[in-house]
Amino acid sequence: MTIKGFVPGQTVYILGDGSHQRDRFLTTVAEVVKVGRKYVTVSGSWGMQFKETSESRPYLVEHTEYGAHRLLFPSSEAVDEYREREELKVWVRTAAGWDKIDRYTLAQLREVKKILEGGENA
Repeated sequence: MTIKGFVPGQTVYILGDGSHQRDRFLTTVAEVVKVGRKYVTVSGSWGMQFKETSESRPYLVEHTEYGAHRLLFPSSEAVDEYREREELKVWVRTAAGWDKIDRYTLAQLREVKKILEGGENA
């Protein structure tokens, strides 16, 4: 997501409360006030500013010196996809944990490898 993907007046969605990691999926709605060269400023407490991330992510990250960084999304669908992806990552970590990995057959593990490597010949 880049700054150019936002326009003043646009309704956006902020994930997180800025304080606690346990509330990282708390979602609030805001409006874009200003789109600058480095930051997107949104309405709300103290005009929060968001910047691009170093990697290609579906969100912007809050520019702040302290607390848990909030994430800025352009749509509620983007928030839902991000939340689902994070939940699936946790599920995969758990399902592939060392205490459970021996439950899977060779065929199942081959299929997982094929899917994760993205090819038919894996």
